Amino acid sequence: MKLIPILFWIIALVNLMPVVVAISPAQISKLYGIMPDDKIQIVLLQHRALLLGLVGAACAFAAHNEAVRWPAIIGAVISMGTFIIFCWVNDQMGGPLRKIALVDMAALPVAGILIYLLMKAV
Repeated sequence: MKLIPILFWIIALVNLMPVVVAISPAQISKLYGIMPDDKIQIVLLQHRALLLGLVGAACAFAAHNEAVRWPAIIGAVISMGTFIIFCWVNDQMGGPLRKIALVDMAALPVAGILIYLLMKAV
């Protein structure tokens, strides 16, 4: 089914977008709406960006490799879902993280469709 790779690429792109922070820490304030005041925060945000890049890379790979589809989509759903939960619990849904949370909220139904299609294919 050609829809499955397309949906995996959508999820991959959502998770690959923050990688720019790992490469260019100057983008932190643009993406997250904060200016880290110490190097520890910068390192943590760069590490987060790299881990999201790995999730994105896994989804991109899963678009063309059936063997890794389930682990990739499970990892992506956990990543996006927990970010939304953390924003909600910490009252950040209206703050500077709102854009990121909204993108993740938009991507979760895409992931849901992917899961449905993967289950149907079995």
